[in-house]
Amino acid sequence: MEQYHPIVNFIYFAVVIGLSMSFLHPICLIISITGAVAYALFVFGADKVKRGFVTVFILMLLTALINPTFSHQGVTELYMLPSGNMLTLESIWFGIGAAFMLGASLVWFRTMGEILTADKIIYLFGKTFPILGLLLSMILGFIPKLKYKYEQIKLCGNGVKLSGLAGIKHKIKQLSLLVTWMLEDSVEMGKSMRGRGYGIEGRINYSIYRFAARDGVMLIIIIALASYVIIGKVSGVLYWSYYPITEGAKLSAYGLSVYVAYFVLCMCAVFEEIRKDIVWKKSMSAI
Repeated sequence: MEQYHPIVNFIYFAVVIGLSMSFLHPICLIISITGAVAYALFVFGADKVKRGFVTVFILMLLTALINPTFSHQGVTELYMLPSGNMLTLESIWFGIGAAFMLGASLVWFRTMGEILTADKIIYLFGKTFPILGLLLSMILGFIPKLKYKYEQIKLCGNGVKLSGLAGIKHKIKQLSLLVTWMLEDSVEMGKSMRGRGYGIEGRINYSIYRFAARDGVMLIIIIALASYVIIGKVSGVLYWSYYPITEGAKLSAYGLSVYVAYFVLCMCAVFEEIRKDIVWKKSMSAI
């Protein structure tokens, strides 16, 4: 998707993230996280995805454990907790569903931050909403910057081995340095953009992006698939409820077609990467 127009990138990620955060149906959750992880593998590579997925997995596990601890809805009672509340099967299923929704959304957001770069965001919002465009570009840009800067800060203290209270103080100091750098970088970036005349009325914006025919075709495909899925949700074929009992709409031919449409939508970026690789290999073999 990286080679497409920023408008196509923005609409695609807005659609898949919005739908991922709207569905709690098990099939939709599996489709969403499968598409997100598959595309992340193309964008970041297997090693980087493995390292990054550890954090996502921990957050998913915490979400799955926290919900049944605090939510006690449901009719299938399993175990009496020490707090005196009942652990229910429905609360466990809901926690797992919420964990998958969170995991899929986080992976989609991280991939979006890599594809929808700062210059693309400023191109999309800089002229109409300059402050919003700058803010979004800074937020998405800070994620990889913070990670890189934190690694640098840790390298400075590699020879220091502290434990107990001294170790906690050392970690707090590292965090303080990171926050200080983040604030200073934000101020410098704001001054730099102001010095370039960013946001001034009448300023001409140069852009290297041109909306081509292939962008229009991809945009039509995305909108058509998303519309079909949304209509399916409204019609009730994607209905799923965890409380008071776990139940959902019976699978039908129309419902199956909606799942297929959602799968194709979430895998659009992956299919495009596969197509690009095939074209590249063919061109190299022809040389």
